[in-house]
Amino acid sequence: MTIHNLKLHNGVLVFWGDIESKDVYDETVLMAENCPDFQMDVEDEIVYEGQMTCCNCRFRRWHPEGFTCYKKFPKFI
Repeated sequence: MTIHNLKLHNGVLVFWGDIESKDVYDETVLMAENCPDFQMDVEDEIVYEGQMTCCNCRFRRWHPEGFTCYKKFPKFI
């Protein structure tokens, strides 16, 4: 299983991509479904209502390039 939108940026693993794109969004869902640390964020931070995606995870932090994960993304990556 390969996630194509993960890139190392300044020593930090960042998920890049337009989350409006179905392929990119599908990767965020795949990662979230395989992440033992996924936790839904608070209501004000939810991007996709009722969806299990990294975009909605409380451990995701947005960057101009995309987002990173405080839990280091799922281990299968």
